[in-house]
Amino acid sequence: MKAVISFVMLMLGVVSTDMAGECDMASFYTELGCTPVARADGGLCPESFTCPDLHPDPTKCYYKGVAYADRSPIPQPLISNPCSQACSCSVFAGEPQFSCAAVDCVETFDNDMQQQCIYTYEVDSCCSTGTVCGKDAIAQLKTCEVDGKTYREGETYQPKDTRKTCVCTADFNATDNSANCRDINCGIEIHYQSDLLQNCAPVFPGNMRGCPIGFECQNAKTKVVRGLNIRNLTASCVFGNTTLIVGDEVTVEDACTTCTCTVPPFVTCMRKNTCDHTN
Repeated sequence: MKAVISFVMLMLGVVSTDMAGECDMASFYTELGCTPVARADGGLCPESFTCPDLHPDPTKCYYKGVAYADRSPIPQPLISNPCSQACSCSVFAGEPQFSCAAVDCVETFDNDMQQQCIYTYEVDSCCSTGTVCGKDAIAQLKTCEVDGKTYREGETYQPKDTRKTCVCTADFNATDNSANCRDINCGIEIHYQSDLLQNCAPVFPGNMRGCPIGFECQNAKTKVVRGLNIRNLTASCVFGNTTLIVGDEVTVEDACTTCTCTVPPFVTCMRKNTCDHTN
């Protein structure tokens, strides 16, 4: 029987520091609809989360708690990630997953245009929605000063210690830009549906505050190494069909990736940006 994996509604209001931007795994868990377990010392960052059963029926896909049968589409207005378009459930060989249409943004490929123009965005857009070309036209754009950097009108930025993406606008206000910002959504359930079903471990590059770049799943070569629960936490992690306590590690085939039960209930993996595979 698949183990039930044990959300904080983040305000889109004043752009300031928030739990998702400051705390390891908070953004990941928030996106999955998990609830933080308050720390005994009252600190900002939770030591664990409680998550709903992400797959009550393993033969269906799930997005935000709603079940989708094979070939059923997610209504586009319900999808939080603007780069996920025309997504539908597909169940193949007993594994549910979502398939989405490919989104190719012109700015990704048009290097010549980038040298002469700047691309402009809207807060809910995946790709650029316009361009401003020519030195004179670009010079006339309003600017926004954020965290020591200058952005031109229409350009996007991510305020420090937040998990929000914002658009610089002509009416920029350094204290409140809620209308011009949205929460960053990684599309975890859409891109990693089968990995969540198997209780796999998300892999992060650099830190655990952004989007995962993949998942490590239990197999014949993975092994649990018992560690010390120094913080004496009672919450546990689930990896495949194995239960771990805080401090336990999981060895995986990629020598550049370290997986640990740190912020339950998911085991989390960190991949080194530079790594010698021979070590």
